[in-house]
Amino acid sequence: MDVRDLQVFLSVARHLNFTRAGEEVNLSQPSVSVRMRQLERDLGSKLFEQLGKKIALTEAGNLLVPYASRVIAAMDDARDAIDELQGLERGSLRIGASTTPGMYLIPRTVAHFKRRYPKIEIHLAVKDTRQIEEGVIRNELDFGFVGGHLAGDEVDVVPWMTDDLVLIVPLGHRLAGKRIVKPEDLSSEKFILREQGSATRAIVASHLRKYRIEAQAVMEMANPESVKKAVQNGLGIAFISAFAVESELKAKTLRAVKIKNLEIRRELKIVYRKDKHLSPAAKAFLDASQS
Repeated sequence: MDVRDLQVFLSVARHLNFTRAGEEVNLSQPSVSVRMRQLERDLGSKLFEQLGKKIALTEAGNLLVPYASRVIAAMDDARDAIDELQGLERGSLRIGASTTPGMYLIPRTVAHFKRRYPKIEIHLAVKDTRQIEEGVIRNELDFGFVGGHLAGDEVDVVPWMTDDLVLIVPLGHRLAGKRIVKPEDLSSEKFILREQGSATRAIVASHLRKYRIEAQAVMEMANPESVKKAVQNGLGIAFISAFAVESELKAKTLRAVKIKNLEIRRELKIVYRKDKHLSPAAKAFLDASQS
């Protein structure tokens, strides 16, 4: 049985699509099919079945997923252990970050780290919190920086830094000239919200519910830059990380409004698998991110 076949199998199992799996593992769709047929011959069992135009995992396929994941994780850990013999002169890191840290915080750490350790390859994936934690659990990422914690007890969670969420409104908005507003002043407002799965959206909704306010979404955005543009164009108001809006507040192209008795503060976190072997490069990057 070829370890590469197991990598390809896990990709097909995630996407349930040979073409998309091929794109992920840099193989053509026919090559993916050949490898899956070979794996099925090696195991003596069908791993996928055709259901109309779609494919699905068979019972044997579902059974194989956790075992294949452990094999791939063990191989990655073996590579990391061997890389340790080379110190920090070689190796690679697969880092995940949810949108706020991924866009406004981690790039500075990456630049600093690369200046010090130029031979370490860094691959940074910026997705929502749920996707980052899933990537960590599947061992596709060595660790992740997230704005919330949604996963179960398969990961360790380490506090990283504090992030304040501020309410931003466009210039000329009825709330823009007020020094402080009451929570009930927001009940009739239209909100620009982040997408489902975003930690920012989850924590804002939780805080507003304490005042029996359900944010009326006029639109959903996948990243803070889109949120800021929508607010600047008068499409609604939004809660956003203070890290994301520093330049706009300084340039006075947006206004931040304080809310009486309502401060939304969250702890940004680092997450990694409990059974993950962290390489010297990984430990050095985590140290750099906390300095």
